[in-house]
Amino acid sequence: MKPGDKVICIDDNKWHNVPVIGICAGIIYIIDEIFTCKCGNVYVRLVEVNKFANMWCAKCDRTTRTRLYYYIQRFRLLDQAENIEKEVISRKEPVMNKV
Repeated sequence: MKPGDKVICIDDNKWHNVPVIGICAGIIYIIDEIFTCKCGNVYVRLVEVNKFANMWCAKCDRTTRTRLYYYIQRFRLLDQAENIEKEVISRKEPVMNKV
């Protein structure tokens, strides 16, 4: 994964009893930034999530006020065929019932 890649969230469950905010499983996001914490955990920031909060890294047990970030394991890279299919579905017109 790299900045600019489209990813799909595959895990929005809380970890370490900390609720997850800002993402939902099954939703497509674009990676804005990938970074590695001092402890070695790899995180991503998303283009669509631009909120600040007190973020906690479980491995180094450190809290920092920063833009929301998420474990990279919560996402899967979207393959090109899947991406095209999702875009087609999202562009379809709603079906109107005729009376």
